[in-house]
Amino acid sequence: MKSIEEEVQQKKWHNDQHKAVINILFTYHVFKENMSSLLKPYKISFQQYNVLRILRASHPKGISSVFIQNKLIDRKSDVSRLINRIEKLGLIERRQNRDDKRISEIYLTLRGLELLGQIRVIDKFYKDKMPQKLSDEDAQLLSALLDKSRM
Repeated sequence: MKSIEEEVQQKKWHNDQHKAVINILFTYHVFKENMSSLLKPYKISFQQYNVLRILRASHPKGISSVFIQNKLIDRKSDVSRLINRIEKLGLIERRQNRDDKRISEIYLTLRGLELLGQIRVIDKFYKDKMPQKLSDEDAQLLSALLDKSRM
């Protein structure tokens, strides 16, 4: 396992906090690339997977695109475009709210549920690979430090 100094080939930092921020950003991109490559055979992006995962948590109920936007990991994503792309794949469907026709709700389709059932590589990554690298105590400490560092 390489240190952040080796990965980015930098030995001097302004301070330890600067080094930590670069390490967080670098590590984020490594995780994102790993997940994107795991999802490639399923022909969906990490952002699309994230939307499907959010919908699975509320299934069989539908949810609004605003709710999805608030739950996304990358909240800057264009949710409307994301939803349109996933809908074209037949993984979700939109329905008008019965009480308020101005609101449409997004539902996971059977095909979407089946696809999520096939995508075990992400769950396997979290359940098998991560515990080999970080103990439960390390993961709790990392999570607490990341919570503390968010602005």
